[in-house]
Amino acid sequence: MLFNSLQYLFFAPIVISVYFLVPARFQQFWLLVTSLYFYAVFRVPFILLLIYSIVITYFAVVWMDRSQTRAGKLFFLNIAIFGNLLLLYLFKYLDFSFTVWNTVLGLEPCEPHYANPSGILLPMGISFFTLQAIAYAVDVYHKKVERAQSLFQFGLFLSFFPQLVAGPIIRAQDMLHQFLETYKFKKENLLPGIRQLAWGLFKKTFVADPIAAVVDPVFANPMHYGWVSLAITGSLYIIQMYCDFSGYSDVAIGTGRIMGFHIPINFRQPFLSQTVSEFWRRWHISFSSWLREYVYIFLGGNKKGIPRTYLNLFLTTFVSGIWHGADWNFIVWGFTHASLMVIERFAFSFERVKNFWDRIPSFIKVAYPFTIFGLSMYFFRARPVEGVGNSVEVGWAMVSRMFMGVSGDITVSVPLSVLGTVFILMFGDYLMEKETPWAKRLFENKLWVYGVSGVLIAICFILYSVTVSQPFLYFQF
Repeated sequence: MLFNSLQYLFFAPIVISVYFLVPARFQQFWLLVTSLYFYAVFRVPFILLLIYSIVITYFAVVWMDRSQTRAGKLFFLNIAIFGNLLLLYLFKYLDFSFTVWNTVLGLEPCEPHYANPSGILLPMGISFFTLQAIAYAVDVYHKKVERAQSLFQFGLFLSFFPQLVAGPIIRAQDMLHQFLETYKFKKENLLPGIRQLAWGLFKKTFVADPIAAVVDPVFANPMHYGWVSLAITGSLYIIQMYCDFSGYSDVAIGTGRIMGFHIPINFRQPFLSQTVSEFWRRWHISFSSWLREYVYIFLGGNKKGIPRTYLNLFLTTFVSGIWHGADWNFIVWGFTHASLMVIERFAFSFERVKNFWDRIPSFIKVAYPFTIFGLSMYFFRARPVEGVGNSVEVGWAMVSRMFMGVSGDITVSVPLSVLGTVFILMFGDYLMEKETPWAKRLFENKLWVYGVSGVLIAICFILYSVTVSQPFLYFQF
């Protein structure tokens, strides 16, 4: 079920209202049932995959926790980890492994050993709930959190509808205990919840979707656009990606907050970052934290010498590219960011370089990661185009045309309304980052927040009723 749909407009208020009206002992049951329904709306058979992840993880962790030997604990931990990774591989990476096989061996479709794609559809949210399940199992193994008291509690933790399909990826110590509490309606949760929800819908409806109408034709036919149009497209696409994904996270956090749940923040004004490393700490925070905790530290972190530290940092960032998609362009994208992270860490290890960087004006330092991230997004967004080649070749062609100053026969046109909403976005993010006293008073003014939020939500759903809703971009990952 899409957050930006009329179906959700009716679903969310009904779920929240009934949640507060039913007796406390039925609250969690109601949430579990509605969460499973929320996921089944996309495709009913996919609900079996979610149930599989819930069941195999829960019982593997129960047996792990009861095991008296370290070998036994590791055995059941591996069942939880590889049981979820197998699910992720079969539905997300199986066809790409066939592509790699064919490419490495140079096989053509007519040859006997050519591997034909299975055509399996990618289930919504599989990249998110499998990582969440793995993190839970590892945390219980390391005794960072108590295991779930029941299959029911863990099932709700993994399937909680606000964050099920596109995150944030919630850690068990942050959320699991919240499903044991009884919640009553509190006015103090309504204000921040509505505010966050409305801000998320604003990002998606008024910024991300209008930008999509500008950049989609360029990515569909990039060879007809000149370097200026491509530069504008790269800048706009990174803003679209941010508004689309952080908008989803904001709606998830806001919906949960209204019910009394505290879902961790997933973005923290990434466009104010001054390095690529800082950008990643502010962008998709739950995933970046997951990578640090369960990949970087698992590989040894910075405990095994400087060369190994650089290797661990590279591999961790490279994994982020593979996680985002099963195609060559995501490998190039991950390799690019992994290399940049290592280069930055190496450069800033020199005091002279760090002192020089500190003296550079802030606006230049902010422009650096934005530009780098924007350039890399040509590969991230690129798809095969007839007459150009595969996704990597398309991405490289776009970057080449921009740096070579190639002219085009079509010029991209950016409506003033898009520029206006982008300015509002940046200004709003700036106010939230600085937390100035007058901004805090403004955001806590009930009349202003409810009035503006109500108007925004009403306009959004009116638009959804007369237009085709754009799916959230991260649904495809």
